[in-house]
Amino acid sequence: MKCPKCGGENISFQTVSESKGTGCFTLLLYLILALTIFGLLIVIPLMLRKKSKTVTYGVCQDCGKRWKVN
Repeated sequence: MKCPKCGGENISFQTVSESKGTGCFTLLLYLILALTIFGLLIVIPLMLRKKSKTVTYGVCQDCGKRWKVN
């Protein structure tokens, strides 16, 4: 694999866990569900769990460019 910026082959890989943000629509949906009795049983576990995804980045050791690897 080569760096897309400088073409160097001195690449290291980092695997990072990134948290996903909560959108306005999701918060509005949580609020509506919280207003119902069954909504409380659904909303509380959803709000307490962490949402994250694992992403791998390639980092060029020559120029410092960082990019997402598929």
